[in-house]
Formats: sequence, structure tokens, C-alpha cells
Amino acid sequence: MKKSLALLLLLINSYTFSQSYPHISELRGIEDSLGNTQLFYRYVFPGIPCWIRSIYHLDINSISDTLFIYDAAVDPIGEGCRGQYVYDYEFVNDMVSEFVYGGLDFFYDAVPIFIRYDGSVLLPPLFPMGGAVTEVEISSFDSSIIYLNVLQFGVASYLLKSTDSGYNFFELNVEPYIDYYIISLSKNNYSQIYGIDNNKLVRSENDGSSYLIVDNSQWSDNSKLFYDVDQTHIYGFSVFYNYSTQSYSSKIYVSNDNGNPFTWSSLIEQDGKVWFTIDENNSGENYYAFGKRIFKSTDFGSTYNLYKELDQKITGLYKKSSSEILYTSTPLKIYEITPDSIQIIKNLPIPESEYAWYPLNPDDKWIYNHTFYGDVGDSIRWISINEVTGYKVLNDKVYNEVTVKEIPIDPGGNSGSYFEYFRIDSTNGKILKAGIENDSLLYEELYMDLLIQVGDTIPVGNGIYLESEVPFSIFGLTSRKRTFYHTLTPVKDIQLVNGIGLIYEYTWELVGSKQILNGCIVDGIVYGDTTTVSVGNEQP
Repeated sequence: MKKSLALLLLLINSYTFSQSYPHISELRGIEDSLGNTQLFYRYVFPGIPCWIRSIYHLDINSISDTLFIYDAAVDPIGEGCRGQYVYDYEFVNDMVSEFVYGGLDFFYDAVPIFIRYDGSVLLPPLFPMGGAVTEVEISSFDSSIIYLNVLQFGVASYLLKSTDSGYNFFELNVEPYIDYYIISLSKNNYSQIYGIDNNKLVRSENDGSSYLIVDNSQWSDNSKLFYDVDQTHIYGFSVFYNYSTQSYSSKIYVSNDNGNPFTWSSLIEQDGKVWFTIDENNSGENYYAFGKRIFKSTDFGSTYNLYKELDQKITGLYKKSSSEILYTSTPLKIYEITPDSIQIIKNLPIPESEYAWYPLNPDDKWIYNHTFYGDVGDSIRWISINEVTGYKVLNDKVYNEVTVKEIPIDPGGNSGSYFEYFRIDSTNGKILKAGIENDSLLYEELYMDLLIQVGDTIPVGNGIYLESEVPFSIFGLTSRKRTFYHTLTPVKDIQLVNGIGLIYEYTWELVGSKQILNGCIVDGIVYGDTTTVSVGNEQP
């Protein structure tokens, strides 16, 4: 029941660093009075001392994209983060211009805040510091009634109510204290409030004076409820974050009797982050997304069928009710999906930092030591020098030319060289490798996906997946390292460092061999040892 400020900071850090580059982290939507879709997404900037995860408004009708709610912090004087953190936001009668949101002001202490669209700011007087508004709920029966869950760190949760559209609040309950007094106001019964206590779903019908358990399963503090139009089925959706393993798990439930005690059953349990949405006007229709796939049910979740698959992990889901349109987001794109089409309606630029996983600047050079499996110590068999020496233009596409020169350590061996050609697909964040002979393009294939996420597999060779991405230092450069493994034989393990490129590759076909980076020159900067000595007989 008791929460701490350390828990808040862990939440902020895990949320911000869920992806290594600026990205879309969630997607919500409403239909305005004219039936136009209004989308809202968070744009997260990781890798900074504080957080930036502001909410943007994408108007589908006018295709305007503007900052909607500021959610960010800075460290101006080196004494810690100063800013505003938004937990929840809602709309009065689905009007974009009339919104409210809650969170905390973190300028000196964590002060809970509730802000209206007209600029009115409520700092709940009962809780002057050390807390946050974690949930905002507007009654679907009377929009002037608003409830807040206020979490005071290290103390307890409190339930506040306003009957004048959020200008004034009063505390409803004093005891018994539970973890979260409200996660949802029922759309089927004006007197029902759902909350969470000890990871159980509970319900009050007397404004929080008492609660009864309606489901004993595991529910997270950030659980959401979705109400089917039949006023009988209610869906529950929970996402759990494990701080020790830095991993997610998700659960989806359904009640077939208006949420009454012990009428809940499990639909989906998944290791990883799942997204969920329903068609509010089409009974039984709901969707969930996991990884790159979207699944659809038309029978209240009894069965799900694969609906669509995208090229990156999904980060948000919204169904336009009474239509065939589904909106979804990936880290850099927002899609409009119908049964027959997938259309990109928002495409964020690929950050320049992601191209640094495989640099291809003019005159970049890498020096590798090569050994066979089982070699120890200084048993280097040959040295290779990979250098970006030029480019070719074929079919209106630019290919970077990399000269690979191999120098054997054995004085009796012969040196040799050959060319490799790579092209940057800046639209999709991919590196493509081409076969070129006599200025003719023989083939082009995927070599590396720069936007790959941990756990993803890309079709390189027999398939290669990203096992980890971790902080890493090499040659005095503090950066991040990606480790890849092939899923089948021949075995190939690859390590890339952002800002340097390939630092290690282990291959096993008929015999195992390793290449290890000894030094390089990237964008004019020297890393490690780039000196080489030719000991073999050079043979073109």
C-alpha cells in the first residue's frame, strides 16, 4: 500500500529508456463532435539526465501535429530534475478543447497537480508535497463530476471528488486505505468505482467508503477497464513492470456479468508489453497487439485471429468505433489500418544517431585481427583493413564502396583485396548490401536493420536476432553495444557499437573463425590502434 519517491523515479527511468532513440511510446484517440478522429501520442527522448515525454495532438482531418501537453524536466543548475510529469489526461464530452490532466510538479518537491484546459491549476491543499495525481476519471453520466486518485509517497492513496468540473475538490475517504482508490468509473452504473488493492480488482458503490473484491487475479496499479456496448461485458487490461529484470508482462481479462464478483476470466497472458482497444459501438469486437502483430476478436475474446503485422514493434492502439479503421503506432510511425490497407499517416525522421551503428563516412577505416576457433593469446592468422574508398550510382541509388584488404601474418602468404557495396535506406532505417559487377547491379539484400529492438529477428542469412543492447565503453568512447546471434547454423555472433560499427564477429561454418576490432578511424576520429604492418606478399 505504501509507495515511495524512489518508485516514482524508477517508473520514470524505465519509461524513458524503453527505446534508445526518440520514439512514440503510446497512442490514444477520441472522436470529436463532427466524427473526426483526434489522435494523441507521447514522444519520448531517452538518454538525457531528466525526462522528455510530452503529449502531441495529431488531427487526422487537418493533418496538423502540435504539442498538446508538456511533460518534461531539465536540470538547469545541476541539482536534480525540475519539471512536470503527467500521469493521466481526459477529455470532457470528447472535446479536444476541454481537457484535464493530473500528475506532479517536480520543481522542488513532488507536488500533486490537477490542471484544467482553461489554465486553472489545482495543488490539492491536503497534500502539499511528496505526491502525485495518478488517475483522472470523468463521469460519463455527468461531466461535472471528476474523481482523482492522489498518491502521497510513503503514506497512502487518497480519493478526491469534484462536482463543479474540477474547480474544487474534497476528500471522500479516510479509511480504509487501499493502494489505488480508482482506476475506472463504471460506464454502466454511475455509483460504481473500480480500484486496486494488493493487486486485486476491487469495487466501491458508496463513493469509496468501502470496497469489495471482485477478482482475485493479479492486477497492476495502472490497470484499465473497457466497457462493451452491451453493458454486460467489461474488459480488464494490466501491464506489469519487473524492475529487477527490466521486463514487462501483460494480462487481459473479461467479465461476462458487468464486473460482478468472480465473473472475471483470463483472456491473454503474455511475457512482454501488450496493447488493447475495443470498438465501443460494435459489441464483442476488440483488438490486442503484441510485438509486431495485431490480433482481432469478434466474440468478446473467446477467440483471436491474426489481423495485421507491421515491420516494428507496436507502441499504441486505438479503434475508431463504428468503422473499419484502426490506428496504431510503432516507434517512428503512426498507421491508419483497414482490412485492405496499411497507410502511414505520421512518419517521424530516423535519428542521425541510429546511422552510427554502421558508419559509412568517406575514408572511414577499420582494422581487424582474425583468428581461428581455439586460437589463444596472440595467435593472429591475418589482418583485414576495411575502408570506405568511394561510391557508385546505379539505378539512381548511391552505394558506398568499401575496399577490404586482407594481409596474412604468415610471411609466405599472399595479400588480397576485394570490394563490398552498401546503401543506406534512410526511409526505413536499413543498411542494404549489393552485389555489383562491371557497374551492373546483380542483387541487393538486407544487411542490417538500424532500428531493430531487443528480441527482434531480421532475415539476414538464416535469421539474426538482437539479444541485448547495453552501455559499453571501448577505446575511450562511452556508447552502447548491440549483440546479435543467428538463430540457425552456420553460427554467427555479431557485436556493434554505436559510433564505431562492427567490433566483433564469430562465424562457424566448416571451421570457426573470429575477427576482433583492433582500431578504426570514424568520421576523422582515431580509436584504438590503426597501425598495420604488411608481412605477406601482396597479390591483387
